[in-house]
Amino acid sequence: MGSRTVKRVEDVAFLKTVQFAEDAGPLAHSVRPESYMEISNFYTVTIYEKGAEVVRMISQILGASNFRKGTDLYFDRHDGQAVTTEEFVKAMEDASGISLDQFRRWYSPAGTPKLNIMGEYIERENKFSLKVLQTCPPSPGQIKKEPFYIP
Repeated sequence: MGSRTVKRVEDVAFLKTVQFAEDAGPLAHSVRPESYMEISNFYTVTIYEKGAEVVRMISQILGASNFRKGTDLYFDRHDGQAVTTEEFVKAMEDASGISLDQFRRWYSPAGTPKLNIMGEYIERENKFSLKVLQTCPPSPGQIKKEPFYIP
């Protein structure tokens, strides 16, 4: 049996080598595509692996207890139904009381945000300054993108 930490490191390595490449290429698409040519186009690492990472980030934002309440509410409302990611996110918000409006951006644009992080320690003030600049390169049909919320 492997540890959760080792499994997480393996999952991230897979994302970086396979999914990031898909997000940077000519076939980049969002986790929730607006349309498709054929249903087999939905079986991609972006939809499955990046989609799972989006759900993992929601669990990190809400915390374990609120996330569990959200999944319970989601199944109470939608068990046996065909639903969208919007119903999932709405159940998470309703159960936790936490707005995920800005977080919804993860579902629409293609691409992987790039972060430039600069830190500076100001000794005379005993203060550390941290600046984070986020960009997301253009992808097919998506030139300008809003910043992603990163928990």
